[in-house]
Amino acid sequence: MPISLHARRLVTCVIVRLRNLAGDERCAARIERYLVWGGPGEMAEPIGAGGGKAGARIRQALAHMPPLTRAVLAVVVGRRMSVAQVSRRFGISEARVCWHFRRAISIVAECREIR
Repeated sequence: MPISLHARRLVTCVIVRLRNLAGDERCAARIERYLVWGGPGEMAEPIGAGGGKAGARIRQALAHMPPLTRAVLAVVVGRRMSVAQVSRRFGISEARVCWHFRRAISIVAECREIR
């Protein structure tokens, strides 16, 4: 007997919730594997690759970011993925993706203001 659409959605929801229980390190590893597998040629825009003081500040901010925050920034900005796409692809809740993206933006902004 085939599984109904409702049951499929329920199973998908449960899987996403269970995967969302994974720690930051595991989620960051998922994204890093995706970034390595896709290759740097698919990056829409290299983050912090620019020269001068601005590029150096962004690279410095990236170096001080937690791994998951840095990974979320890389897929949202570099791969131009939406929050919903990141959530579905890596099994991280949209709220968690948004939190890490906002944190990444604030770290970069703080680093730009300090100098």
